[in-house]
Amino acid sequence: MSSLLYQIKSVLSRVVDGVPLGTNLGLFPLLWMLLSGRLLQSRGAVIPGLAALGLAADAVRRCWAALAYGKWQAPQLLRAWEQLLRAEASLQAQQYGH
Repeated sequence: MSSLLYQIKSVLSRVVDGVPLGTNLGLFPLLWMLLSGRLLQSRGAVIPGLAALGLAADAVRRCWAALAYGKWQAPQLLRAWEQLLRAEASLQAQQYGH
């Protein structure tokens, strides 16, 4: 794996770190699916998007369960993301399409 992929993996792991165990393991592939563009390729269909990552059927079901029934809230993940961005000097904000 390239160093960029390791950095992305580290960032995603830190974003879901405050989520209960099990839910965080399910949210990680969901976030990876978003970043990789698989959700766009599947036209917003979560289960096919997760399957396109190469996950086994039982792993897809666990991710779906974490999304639907897990103990997490979007503001919690956004706060973790914001704190991470503020702490990491190597991550710079980008703006497109002004």
